Amino acid sequence: MDYKRMTVYFICLTIVAIAGYDVFVISKGGVETSISMQMIQWAHKYPAFPFLMGFTMGHLFWRMGDNSVTKKIAESFKKDK
Repeated sequence: MDYKRMTVYFICLTIVAIAGYDVFVISKGGVETSISMQMIQWAHKYPAFPFLMGFTMGHLFWRMGDNSVTKKIAESFKKDK
């Protein structure tokens, strides 16, 4: 089983599902029903929410150790300097 490919499909499917849901609820209930609007309201009501979102994004995008793909990218940046 190719877990890397499954992960890519999962990420793409999740993005499509979120976008599709958002388009659907906006078309039926207006902009105030969107995911973005709900998250903005939570941010105003619960100040910890933006922090938790930042923490989550940091977790997802924090630099891990190099692998075969990221090593090539890092080396290309070193050559540019």
